[in-house]
Amino acid sequence: MRRAAAASIAALSLAALTACAEDAPEAGDGAGDPTWSVACAAGGTPIDGVGELELDCLGDGAPAAVGTDGKPLLVVLWATWCGPCQEEAPEIQAFYEAHGDQVGVLGVDTADSREAARWFAEDFALTYPSVSDPDEAIRIGLGIPALPGIAFVDADGTVAELVVEPGATTESLTATAESAFGLELP
Repeated sequence: MRRAAAASIAALSLAALTACAEDAPEAGDGAGDPTWSVACAAGGTPIDGVGELELDCLGDGAPAAVGTDGKPLLVVLWATWCGPCQEEAPEIQAFYEAHGDQVGVLGVDTADSREAARWFAEDFALTYPSVSDPDEAIRIGLGIPALPGIAFVDADGTVAELVVEPGATTESLTATAESAFGLELP
């Protein structure tokens, strides 16, 4: 009886792992390193809860200060292994394309490898900067329990709103940014 139960548990575990693997994006086409490279701008004002923090930019590997640069900022925590992050990536990119002139976006690849993250950014054609945070300093500092997570940060570094539930859309990001920052976005 125990062997049958163990076999059933093993089969269920294998099925669950297979389902997760099917949802993960392929890491490029196997033709070398990813070519994605978006440079990070230095953020001058530290974010409350995070403080003065420097992380490696995913685009060029250079150290980048994490903070705001005079305008509100969406800090988007994501990882390649996070299914909801994959679903939200096109929505966040669309928000950035529509409103990036008024609200900055900083991606934070969390608890992940730089190479996998660069493939993810390339596969989803991300045009906003992202940093690598393998030790989860930003997630922990902001008190975000799990991925995905989005912090709406005022220009002065104050966290105005946290979104910790998956399912962000371009419309919901726009509405929350308008409310959190007192903006009227087109």
